[in-house]
Amino acid sequence: MKLKKLVFTGVFIALSFVLSSVIVFPNMAPIQHLMNVLGAVFLGPYYNAFSAFASGGLRMVLSGRSFIATSGWIGALLSGLIYKHTQSKFWTAITEMIGSGIISAIVYYFPMAGIFGLDLPNAWYFVPFFLPSATIGAIMGYVILQVFGRSLLKKLASDH
Repeated sequence: MKLKKLVFTGVFIALSFVLSSVIVFPNMAPIQHLMNVLGAVFLGPYYNAFSAFASGGLRMVLSGRSFIATSGWIGALLSGLIYKHTQSKFWTAITEMIGSGIISAIVYYFPMAGIFGLDLPNAWYFVPFFLPSATIGAIMGYVILQVFGRSLLKKLASDH
């Protein structure tokens, strides 16, 4: 089972990187948030957080995105924990919006202002940029889970 989860994690990293490069929204990465919601269900909290961080790191290194590209791991971890404890796809999507849209935005303010020396007005600075992307992506992920979730879970759970 661990090998299967590692393979799925690699697939999620690759899909997130490729789809975020192909389906481009100006100053947004909603595909990452879509993948975070799906990953919460299919990977669990820790593999999902690693997947989000790794795909963000790839976008940063290979696509020239800023350090902020790695911020999705916070929402991925929190949404994975919520799904693990509630099995609610709805609350998983809501948690992704809050985790990536608000909490990540506030947490990543500090390295951007402190380490990189950006002159930013306050810790809420990134929220208007993060929240729309997280909301769009989380809704897309939720819709995919509602439409295909049960059949996908059955196929992924089987050993064939």
